[in-house]
This record gives sequence, structure tokens and C-alpha cells, in this order.
Amino acid sequence: MGIFKTCSFRRSASPAAADNQPNSKNSSASLCGEKRLLKESKMKDQILMKLVNSRLASPENVFRWEANIIGPANCPFENGDFAVSIHIPTSYPFKPPKITFITKIFHPNVNKKGEISIDILGSQWSPSLRIDLVLLSICSVLSNPVEPFVPGNPAVMLYQQDRNAYEKIARMWTLEFANA
Repeated sequence: MGIFKTCSFRRSASPAAADNQPNSKNSSASLCGEKRLLKESKMKDQILMKLVNSRLASPENVFRWEANIIGPANCPFENGDFAVSIHIPTSYPFKPPKITFITKIFHPNVNKKGEISIDILGSQWSPSLRIDLVLLSICSVLSNPVEPFVPGNPAVMLYQQDRNAYEKIARMWTLEFANA
């Protein structure tokens, strides 16, 4: 709730004035997103920090973050260090961020470009979600893939038909690409 208190939408006296004023609704939404993201970037949870390390890519741009996700225990990605890129729209928190794996990963919810297919980054996005919580959810999905899976992804068929073979390849990729 505290994150939302800093957001306010100002209205100009006339529609024509709104076009020329930085106080238009779009500017206010962007300012709201900036304030919230600055606050979120300073939040540090000790439990979360063991699994996710997120940071602003540049102090000049709060809409661009980087993070590293540590593969959770007891899964093929255990102890892997996976770099992700986070692009946050100026309409945040009303629109979800776009989070992409930079580190190559063999997973049913990640396509070959590193794009992640999970509902909270799409149809189930909620303004109550924060970047750190989304990253924690992605960490959870590493050990427990969720449908819908990425169509045409070779990891999907293997995951569904031969879990041992899937886990073997995922472990190999983790060792090779995630510096585990």
C-alpha cells in the first residue's frame, strides 16, 4: 500500500494545456512508475537476496534493470547463476515488465531468445506485484515449470515425455552456461 501513496494523477485545466504540460496523465503515470521503481530498487529482503540479486542497470534510467537468479536447490538449475534483463514500461505498475534470460537455459517456459512465458508477465499481471516478487516467481518456475509452455520449445516435449532426459540436458546447460 505504501508504494502507491506516492502516486498522484494531476489534471490540467484544459485538454489543450495538457498536451503542452509535463503534468499530463501520461507524464503522471510515468512519474508514478519512476517513484515506485526507485523505492522498489532500495527494498532488500534477506531471504530473497539468497536467490535473486536485482539492480538498476543505470542510475539514470529506472525503467531498465538487471538481475541474477540463482538456481534453486534440488532441481537441474541448482546453483546456476542466470543473468536476466528487465525492461519496464513507463506505464508500470499498470503494465508488466519484460524479463528475458541473458544466460542460455533449457526450460519449458523459456524460448530460444530467452523470453519467459508465465502468466504473471501477461494476462495475470497485477499492479500489486513488484519486480522482486516477479523474479522470485521466476526462480520458483525454474524448479516447477508451469503451463502454458512455449510452443515448439524442445524442452517442452522432453519435459512431458522423459523427465530424466530433460533434467540431464538442463543440468548440462546449467554447468556450461550458468557457471554452476
